[in-house]
Amino acid sequence: MTDFKTKIRPLTRNEYIQSILGAVIFAVGVNFFVVPSGIYSGGVLGISQLLYALVKHVAPGMARFNFTSILYYLLNAPLFFLSYRVFSRNFFFRNVLCVTVETIALALIPIPEKMLVDSVLTSTIIGGLIVGTGAGLIFRARSSAGGTDIIGMVLTQKYRDFSVGRLSLSVNAVIYTICALTMDVSVAIYSIIYSVFMNMMVDRIHEQNICTEITIFTKKDPHPIVEFITGELHHSANYWEGTSAFTGERDFIIYTVVSKYEAHKLDAFLYAYDDKTFAVKNNGVALHGNFKKHL
Repeated sequence: MTDFKTKIRPLTRNEYIQSILGAVIFAVGVNFFVVPSGIYSGGVLGISQLLYALVKHVAPGMARFNFTSILYYLLNAPLFFLSYRVFSRNFFFRNVLCVTVETIALALIPIPEKMLVDSVLTSTIIGGLIVGTGAGLIFRARSSAGGTDIIGMVLTQKYRDFSVGRLSLSVNAVIYTICALTMDVSVAIYSIIYSVFMNMMVDRIHEQNICTEITIFTKKDPHPIVEFITGELHHSANYWEGTSAFTGERDFIIYTVVSKYEAHKLDAFLYAYDDKTFAVKNNGVALHGNFKKHL
């Protein structure tokens, strides 16, 4: 736990702006497309939607206005303190910031009385893309929207073989099963389609989650490059000496794996250090072993 805390640095000004923008975009997608389509999100927001639907069914008088956003905040509140206790104060403030902005935006952004597009499928896909964009921006800014992600990160720290995605899939499976059993099956189907497109968009934007294999060829001293990888990016690297088959000159070959987000930083360093450096990159590689993804 202590090792994890030391890796979380405060957000920059741009990252704060990106976190807030992502939270607002998230709420726009939910209120403009998800709610009017009658579909359900996953995670804590999906649980909040189900609780509101239950109250609306059992006691309609108590559901005169949509208080899903309030339920969303109340369910996240215990997770704020969990993030503070297990991770760090910086991480705690990130959760509070994003969830608070999301809650306010969900409460203030008007929900259309009917869908903005005629097709439920189209509304579902658009909603998934917009919500996924908002969530992806939050993650890319090294923030968190709370919810099951916090629980998943705690379990990941405790159990090496556990993953945040596995918990998210399990919770969503329960939510969509309840939708299928208590509502029309089509609600569950459209909700699953929405979830697929949302997560697809998150993966496209959240570059910290994409592993990039990089092989670097340079004729200059490899030590500054290796020191940047190990010191600035906090990843390991291997290097060895080779010979260019075309010129017969001596080359140095450096191999490392970083996140796609970190690869941009490495590109900038390589260009500044040796603009004749040749690098081969392969995104989305599968890894096994002691590789740590940095938040």
